[in-house]
Amino acid sequence: MKAALLALALAGAHSGTGDEAAMLPPETTVLGAPDAGFALPACSRATAGPVEGGWEVADSDVAAMESALAPVLRSLAGKNGYTAGTETPDPLTYVANDPRWSREVFGIVRGGRRIVYGNYLPATVTPNPRHMPTAVCDGGPVFFGVEYDVDARAVTHIAFNGGLGGPFWPVYAP
Repeated sequence: MKAALLALALAGAHSGTGDEAAMLPPETTVLGAPDAGFALPACSRATAGPVEGGWEVADSDVAAMESALAPVLRSLAGKNGYTAGTETPDPLTYVANDPRWSREVFGIVRGGRRIVYGNYLPATVTPNPRHMPTAVCDGGPVFFGVEYDVDARAVTHIAFNGGLGGPFWPVYAP
């Protein structure tokens, strides 16, 4: 009986895509594929463009985005316009699977390319499950959106929320 309960619990830790090798980061909610024209959460941050459609992300896609995101964010600490140590938690000290953030992830299509969109918010914020992805106006750079191109295996866009009176960090788009 205990073995059956353990098997059920382990099965629930995955998204059901058959992708059992990759584990989702803590505080991750995988949302369903959006329709064309879906509005990304952008109250006080830029988006890279319109959504043409959606697709169902696999756990391995989320893991790949996390692995690619950490070094990009850390590299921004030395660039003009980004100020390390001004935010709590500090996005410029992000590590893969960082427990200081919650993630709401889903697959979008833009320009015919499959992109994993990650909506990141501090883990101390409790999102309303009836209104996801969570849209926050202002809030500062602790709230940010990430776009990861699955085929290019690269982060292609990061936009940070602004805040009343700043700081205002530039969009990352290599």
